[in-house]
Amino acid sequence: MKKQHSLLCLLFILVNSSAQQINLITEVNNPMGMVFYQNELYFIHHNKVSKINPIEKNPEQIDVAINLAKPIALAIIDNELYIAEAGAHKISKINLTNPAASPTDVVINLNSPSSMYHYQNELYIAEYKANRISKISLIDKKTELKIVAPYVNSPSDIIVYKNNLYVVEFFTNKISVLNLNNIDSTPELIIDGLNFPVNLYIEKDELYITELLGDKISKINLSDKQRKTTSFITEINAPYDLVFNNNELYVSSTDENAISKVELSIPEEVIVVDTKTLSVFPNPTSDYISITNLREDTFIRIANMQGNIIKELTINSTTKIPVSKLKPGYYLILFDKKPTLRFIKK
Repeated sequence: MKKQHSLLCLLFILVNSSAQQINLITEVNNPMGMVFYQNELYFIHHNKVSKINPIEKNPEQIDVAINLAKPIALAIIDNELYIAEAGAHKISKINLTNPAASPTDVVINLNSPSSMYHYQNELYIAEYKANRISKISLIDKKTELKIVAPYVNSPSDIIVYKNNLYVVEFFTNKISVLNLNNIDSTPELIIDGLNFPVNLYIEKDELYITELLGDKISKINLSDKQRKTTSFITEINAPYDLVFNNNELYVSSTDENAISKVELSIPEEVIVVDTKTLSVFPNPTSDYISITNLREDTFIRIANMQGNIIKELTINSTTKIPVSKLKPGYYLILFDKKPTLRFIKK
């Protein structure tokens, strides 16, 4: 999800309220669209795509694709990085498993592609200047562009969620939705009165919106029939693109030439594990955890969400495992022959 912005492009993340801590990840000239792949953050700046490891203190920027024509949006499909090149009116892609690979064309003759979304073997494309949403099949050898929504105003971002296509209509300051089971219908209004919305992200029925001139990120609970908009993060200078990874929100800013990270507050809730025989208690926790219903001494590994093993030990149901020194976040408990459990460290 990303957008072009000859209209007003840019953004940056800065402060916010309550338990949200904002940290600068990297300084970069004019960053725009972003996407995660194998725990690395890929992002657009100028006419190229680079990547960083965001957990490093001073992450090295490694170029992935250069000499692009006004790249604006990124998407990961399998092991390939798709790039919307607004200046070349095309979508290109590059194989990320081959360090020597160069971008190849996927579809050409578009009209300022500003966003993409992969859904059910099809690639949906927002054509900003054409005021429409198109799609192509990714499994047919012949690339045929089909019109999905011909009358949307300046679409800057799109997402498909639960078979509904959500569209940011930039200049009309609204979000609309089209049911893909009935593409002949007119898009339904979700919310209007926004302040130049640019990008979307959906996480667990929550629709997050960057408002470029509103200096904030808003959200809507899609399960709420009233669809009220609430401020999620305020006092942000022209937010542009956003992406979630674990319990962290990343925001790019062309105004401030930076990519920043918001560490979100950890919810006080019990995690329901995927097994009836084993469970973690207490969860969330700050000091220790125990695993109930173990019938014998059992070897476990504790790993973070990146898959890095943090500790290994043998335990039973009476063992209290100290976790006070772990950083706040989500963790996995790995067994040799049992389902994986997870817990939250506060």
